Amino acid sequence: MYKTLVKLYLKESFSLKRLLGFDLKKSKVKAILIGLAIVYSLVVFIGAIGYMFFDLGDILKQMGQTHILLSFLTIYSLSLSVIIVLFRASGSIFYYKDYDITAPLPIHSRTILWAKMTVLLLILYASSFVFTLPIVFSYFYWNGFSIVGFLFYLIGFIFLPLVPVLVMSFISLLIAMVTARFRKSKIINIILMFVIFIGIFMISFSFNDVETNPLTGQINLFSGISRAYPPFAWFMDAVHNHHILSLIYLVGSNGILFFLFIHFIHGFVQRTNQRGIRANIKKNGKAITYQERSIVTALVQKEFKKFFSITLYAVNAGLGPVLLTVLSIASLFYTQQIEAFLVEMVGAGLDVEILIMALVGFSVAMTYTPAISLSLEGKNFWIIKSLPVKAETVMLSKIIFNLLLILPIAIISILLFGFSLRIGVLNQLMLIFLVITFGILISVIDSSINLWVPKFDFINEVEVIKQSAGAMLSIFGAFGLMALNGLFYYLVSPHLELSFIMLWMVILNGVLAIPFIYIVKTKSGPLFNKMKA
Repeated sequence: MYKTLVKLYLKESFSLKRLLGFDLKKSKVKAILIGLAIVYSLVVFIGAIGYMFFDLGDILKQMGQTHILLSFLTIYSLSLSVIIVLFRASGSIFYYKDYDITAPLPIHSRTILWAKMTVLLLILYASSFVFTLPIVFSYFYWNGFSIVGFLFYLIGFIFLPLVPVLVMSFISLLIAMVTARFRKSKIINIILMFVIFIGIFMISFSFNDVETNPLTGQINLFSGISRAYPPFAWFMDAVHNHHILSLIYLVGSNGILFFLFIHFIHGFVQRTNQRGIRANIKKNGKAITYQERSIVTALVQKEFKKFFSITLYAVNAGLGPVLLTVLSIASLFYTQQIEAFLVEMVGAGLDVEILIMALVGFSVAMTYTPAISLSLEGKNFWIIKSLPVKAETVMLSKIIFNLLLILPIAIISILLFGFSLRIGVLNQLMLIFLVITFGILISVIDSSINLWVPKFDFINEVEVIKQSAGAMLSIFGAFGLMALNGLFYYLVSPHLELSFIMLWMVILNGVLAIPFIYIVKTKSGPLFNKMKA
C-alpha cells in the first residue's frame, strides 16, 4: 500500500499535465515551446550561478581550501530545506486536504505519513540537486573527481536534510497553530515569512565583498556554521577526506532520528488532522454596509483580498516590492556602502541610473501575479464566468492589481535612490517613465501567459504559485526582457546621451506591449467561453 500511495502522490506532484495545466499530446507546439523555455531557464540559472561558484572554486583552489565549497553546499541545501518544508509541511503532513478521503480507508496512519514524507523529501531532493549542482561541479572540478568521494556525496546528500526537515515541520506546525488564534492570521504569517527572508538577505549582504566575487565574503560565515553543526562537519569530512566513520555518524544519527520521528509522531499527526485549525472569530455586531463601486474597482479589491489570504502567494509575488522598499530606505542610511559598490560598477562602464533600473526591473519581474492569478481562481472560476462582466475586464483588473502592487513602491524607491545617490531630476523622471512602461509590459505579458497556459485543476496553491508553467515562463521571460533592454543600452550607449537612451527604452517597451495587449483582449474571450462550455 505504501508504494501505491507514493505513486499516487508523485503523480499529483510531478505529473507533466498537472504541472503545465494541459495535455502535452494535444498541444505539441505548446509543449515544444515550454520545453525550450525550461532549457533556457536552466541555462540562465546554471550559467549565472555556476560562473560565480566556478570562480570561487578557482580562488579556493589557490588557497588550498576547496573543501569550503562543501560548506556552501550544506548551507544552501539547509536554506532550501527550510523554505520548502516551512511552506509545504502544513498541508502536506499536517492538515492535509485529502485527510477526509484517506482517514476512512483501511490504511494505517503511519503508512500514509511515510508516503507523504517520502514525496516531500523527493521534492526537496530534486530542488536541492538542481540548486546546488553548480557547487558540486565546481568542487569536483577543482578538487579532483573521485568515485569514492562522489559516492559519499550521494549518500550524504540523502541523509543530510533529514533532521532539518523534522525541525522545520514542527516549526511550521507551531506557526500554523499559534497564528490560527488571531483573526489576522494570514497577515501574521506573511510578516513572519518576510522577516525570515529579509533577515537572511541582510545577513548575506553584510558579509559580501563587492570588490571580488560576491560569494567570497560568505566564506568565514559559512565555514563557521558548517563546523558548528556536527552533521555538516561529518558530511564534509566524508566527502573531502573519504572518512567512512564520519559517513556512518551522519547516516546513523540522521537516519535513526528520522525513523523514530516517523514511528512515534503518526499519532500526533492523526490528531492534528482530525482536529484541524480552528481560527478565533470575533463578532463585533456591526451592521453590514454596502458601497457602490465600479466593476474594475470591485475586481481589483477582490485580487487584494485573495493576495493576502494565501501566504505563499503573498510571500512569492510580494517579495519584489518588499525587497525594493527595504533597499531604497536602506540607501538613505548606508549611502557610503552603496556608493562604494556603484563606483566599482561605474568603473566598468555602467551608469548609476542603469544599475538602479536593473534593481527595480528585477523587483518588477518578481511581481508576477497576472501570470497565476487567473489560475488561482481554480474551481471557483465559474463564479467569474457567471458574472455579467467581459472577459477582458477581468484580465484588466488583474493587470491593474499587479501595477498597484509594484509601481507606487517602484516610483517612491526611484525618488529615494535619486535623493541618496544625487541623481539628476531629469534622469529620475526618465527612470519613472521607464519603470511604468516596463511594468505595463511585464503585466500584459504575464496575463497573456496565464491565458495561454491556465492551470485551474490543482490540489494545492503551491502547484500554481511555484510549480506551474505560467510562474516559470513569467519570471524567466521578464529576465529575458531585462536582458533585451540591457543589450539595447550596450549598443547605443556610445552614441547617445543617457536621457535619450532611457527615452528610447521607454518607447521600445511601449511598442513591445502593444501586441500583448491585443493578445489579452482577443484571447480572454475564447478561453472564458471554452471553460464555460
